[in-house]
Amino acid sequence: MNLRLTALRRPLLPLLLAASLPLTLLGEQPRSFRFPGGDAEAGREAFASLNCIQCHSVSGVELPDPQAERRLELALAAQARFVKNYGDLVVAITNPRHVVTEQYRAILSDAQARGAIEPLMPDLTRDMSVRQLMDLVSFLDEAYRGQLSEYGGK
Repeated sequence: MNLRLTALRRPLLPLLLAASLPLTLLGEQPRSFRFPGGDAEAGREAFASLNCIQCHSVSGVELPDPQAERRLELALAAQARFVKNYGDLVVAITNPRHVVTEQYRAILSDAQARGAIEPLMPDLTRDMSVRQLMDLVSFLDEAYRGQLSEYGGK
């Protein structure tokens, strides 16, 4: 790398860091992240077509039965344990490794539980479109809002 360019970039670093301070330090509320749009009914369809119904049900929502026997029975929107807001919902879908639930631990053998625990949930980011993700989040966000008063959809 050109040393002159590196020297020019260093003075910018403190400015970039200062500019990235949260707005809350300045007394303003930050805007929360939300996908622009999303169709809850299309999300319900994506939930079934992506085979989420193989392990998940959604509290208060009628869904088709899975084609095979359920691997797990994890009810979504039944309680705000790990998904407490919209951001948690996006993370749970896009990075299921962020949390391994006690229900999941209960089905593991002792050997598996002592080692690295991998979730059964597949990496859907390889198989789902951005539209499906937006719709799926819209569907689940609507379900959580409708079922749980403690869910903070922001």
